[in-house]
Amino acid sequence: MVTVFIIPIIALIHGHHSQAVIDMKRQRLSSRSTTYNQTLIRYTTKVLDTILLNQDKNFRPVNPDNSPLQVEVDISIRSMGPVSEQNMEFSLDCYFRQKWLDRRLAFTPINPSKPEIPLASKMLKDIWIPDTYIRNGRKSYLHTLTVPNILFRVRSDGQVHVSQRLTIRSRCQMFLKKFPMDTQACPIEVGSLGYFSKDVVYKWKDVELDAKMGNTLSQYQVLSLSKSERNVSDFRFSDRNISVLNVYFKLQRQQGYYILQIYTPCTLVVVMSWVSFWINKEASPARVSLGIMTVLSMSTIGFGLRTDLPKVSHSTALDVYILTCFVFLFAAMVEYAVINYAQIVYIRKQIHDLKGLEQNTAMGQMFTAGLMGARRRDTIQVDDLTVEKEEARLKAVPWWKKLCFKDEQGNTSMFYRMAVKAAIAKKTLRNGDPAEVVNKIDNFSKLAFPTLYIIFNVFYWVAYLHLIPDEIDSLPNIAGGLY
Repeated sequence: MVTVFIIPIIALIHGHHSQAVIDMKRQRLSSRSTTYNQTLIRYTTKVLDTILLNQDKNFRPVNPDNSPLQVEVDISIRSMGPVSEQNMEFSLDCYFRQKWLDRRLAFTPINPSKPEIPLASKMLKDIWIPDTYIRNGRKSYLHTLTVPNILFRVRSDGQVHVSQRLTIRSRCQMFLKKFPMDTQACPIEVGSLGYFSKDVVYKWKDVELDAKMGNTLSQYQVLSLSKSERNVSDFRFSDRNISVLNVYFKLQRQQGYYILQIYTPCTLVVVMSWVSFWINKEASPARVSLGIMTVLSMSTIGFGLRTDLPKVSHSTALDVYILTCFVFLFAAMVEYAVINYAQIVYIRKQIHDLKGLEQNTAMGQMFTAGLMGARRRDTIQVDDLTVEKEEARLKAVPWWKKLCFKDEQGNTSMFYRMAVKAAIAKKTLRNGDPAEVVNKIDNFSKLAFPTLYIIFNVFYWVAYLHLIPDEIDSLPNIAGGLY
């Protein structure tokens, strides 16, 4: 019975003792951690005080051999766009990294396995940094949400690594003669604002493209990029150069939007204008209304979307297509005017011929008497072969000979000659029927317009897609070295 009471008491005493041991160990670890942190803070403060006292931010680092300071640039592009043809500029979001060696910032690391120390971005104002800027930039800014997006590290040998998240909007000279089947090369130029190449030299490390970046470009596809390093002469001093880094992004425009929004509607409008060839020529309101409607539709489709493009002085591939479609629409309207004019001309000619026969009464009486005499004797038969021979003979005789000499047909009777001339006149009037002439013009247009339009489209797409070279290929900076 006594044992039953003693065991719980011993367990309780043992439990209190174990908790006391744990609390003691925690206090020791906490004191050690506090001591380590205090030591690290004191050491870091001492290092920072030392490296900041050993250098002057107003003077650039100098190499022992007096060689130019080398600044290594690395760009990691996260997204690109939008690309504005009207303003001729493009934007991209990237991590802009710079590295340079400043031996005045060298220190002895507290942990040899970690020779770098991360510092706050506010420390940048206390050290020298290169005056790098975007030479062709228009409006660029540093991301500051929630804090300035800057990574600042210093290595034990004095190498400084600064990474900034920037949105760069830069100028891009565009060539639009093949628009919308064009390819553009948009550059970024990096250089120093105040140092010459004998003081600071820029070098490329790498230019990386995010694998998912292609999804952010709605109208372009990034084909490749080309980076180069060159020296540009300063316009202020002809004997001094500035180190400049260039990277060209080769962008190919996607034609899907323009095919759906411009090319396909324009083609359908042109095809719709051919419906007038099947409408009766007497239905003038229908044919005229259809022609006017197609012209207005083409104006809305073709020139309505043209406002998003810059007002360049040369024609583009899209302008060539739209103007050609206008020509086909205008030709369809002119075709209806032609058939109306042809109908009026043939009607007038027929009336004129009939009036000429009525005025020549003597010839009519003689012709009537001849016919009556022939009817009393034999019926004068004139076959088609005789008419064709007489037409060929009359065509072979020059006009001046017809005026100066009389028609020599003494072997035949006057009545027979009159019958032949009457048959020729009847055939001429029959062939000159206005309805048949108009139908011939419409039938010819039904075949000619679609054939010419198909031939134009074949030459257009083959020329602009394969035969005509891209204008940017002639630029020396990007003609070679694409990868």
